[in-house]
Amino acid sequence: MAIRCLTVLITLCLTSQACLSAEQTKQQNTTKKAKAQHVTPAIPKVSEVFKIQTDDLRQLMLQLYQCNQKDLLKSTKVSAEELTQWVFEGPFGWKFDAIRQAQSIDALSLSFSPEYQGDRILPLITGLHTMLVQAYGGENEFTFTKKILPKNLYHAARNIEITRQKLINTSNDTHHFHANCTSKQINEIDNTLTNIIKRTDHYAHSIGYTLSTKESAVYLDSSTSEFIRF
Repeated sequence: MAIRCLTVLITLCLTSQACLSAEQTKQQNTTKKAKAQHVTPAIPKVSEVFKIQTDDLRQLMLQLYQCNQKDLLKSTKVSAEELTQWVFEGPFGWKFDAIRQAQSIDALSLSFSPEYQGDRILPLITGLHTMLVQAYGGENEFTFTKKILPKNLYHAARNIEITRQKLINTSNDTHHFHANCTSKQINEIDNTLTNIIKRTDHYAHSIGYTLSTKESAVYLDSSTSEFIRF
């Protein structure tokens, strides 16, 4: 009898431990699932994000030349596609003698300068591209080793917003960019720039940028806004 009782007791203990172990495993699995559902999405690599930005800038350059053939002819007699490839893939490091090797804000300002009589699209694309490289912490469009300052991305997005307004706003003195563009072409240019702006802002927020109350209250007027240096 004693042996039978002992056997029953051991069996109960083992069963109890097995149940407890099973319950603990179940709780652990539930906890893991809950954590998995709340995992913060991984921030994409800068090079991957910038590749998409570059693709949109290429598209923008082609869109602008489609209705600004006069600017294209000021730079070359080849097609817009060939010039775009030359600009983005050539061995020039985004320093072009035709625009005085201007980059970033200087190139953007040149593209809208009343005194400048050359191809305005070349400095505009050069300015946007080199400014974004700087904002994303790049040495160039392929190598990103510098620390990214989220506020630089925010400022870059605002500069692109100013560019968009200057290009799209038909009431200001920069109408030479869209004088020969159809409504459809203007909308396509607008959409491309808007996508670049949204993508830049999104990355800034994904790495910790928080918009201040003062910044959120700022309204950009293309007739008075100046490009932001950073």
